[in-house]
Amino acid sequence: MKKKICFTFFILIALDIFAQSGWTREKGGFYGKTGIFTLKSNEYYTPEGKKTIANTFHQTTLIAYGEYGITKNVTAILNYPYYKFQGYKNFSTVSGIGDPQMELKIAVYKKIPVVSVSIGAELPFANQNNISIANSELAPGIRETNNLPTGDSDFNQWVTVAVSGSLGNTPSWLTIWGQYNNRTKGFRDQHKIGFELGYKWTPRFWSNMRLNGVFTRDKSNSQSTFLNGDGAEYTTFLISSAYEFVENWSITLDFQTYSDFLAIRRNVYAAPLYQLGIAAEF
Repeated sequence: MKKKICFTFFILIALDIFAQSGWTREKGGFYGKTGIFTLKSNEYYTPEGKKTIANTFHQTTLIAYGEYGITKNVTAILNYPYYKFQGYKNFSTVSGIGDPQMELKIAVYKKIPVVSVSIGAELPFANQNNISIANSELAPGIRETNNLPTGDSDFNQWVTVAVSGSLGNTPSWLTIWGQYNNRTKGFRDQHKIGFELGYKWTPRFWSNMRLNGVFTRDKSNSQSTFLNGDGAEYTTFLISSAYEFVENWSITLDFQTYSDFLAIRRNVYAAPLYQLGIAAEF
């Protein structure tokens, strides 16, 4: 029987593809998107914010996102990275379902600027035992292994306040939002802020830019690891675009990268992220 040396990790990859906004859907209104995003990185930032070169990690995720107007003032939201493929260089790739996020957005002020409050939760459905095995042996009969869960194992709950408005008579908009994320299982809470500027260039093509920051409420534990993303901080910058190729159907393209502008990168693998998707709106 072969012996194994096993490590358990959760790779926290910041995925800020889906924007916050103050607007809610009309009753019966629907927006849905499905897509794939991919990343590859060997840059890990320690809990103290030091950049290190680590073993290359890769991840490909299939995502589904949807909004539905329950009433003109209440929108239900589902954000689900429903399947992930991930692994390290020179290790086998593992896969599994992710953790779905569900949210209710409530309009509290519908004039310009519009204001909404959202209450959401992430359900720990993902596989917590995903063993990746090294391609080569350390010694006869001994291989190193990593456990790579496809979710963070805890029940997150959050509250988001978002303010949005158009900019004069131009086909542009601005959103500012803030969020408090309560984590369980002893993991430290987070708060987040974000800004979005968008523009509709033609009746069929629009794009936006987003700057988001994630902060850990308590930085006292300098010995934290990236297990379950506890203690992670980062700033992301994202450019997103959509083109309506037929009525109500669009193709989307997103690019996300990292900086230290709002929050210094801590306890996170940082890499450019690319996403290609298709969206429908009715």
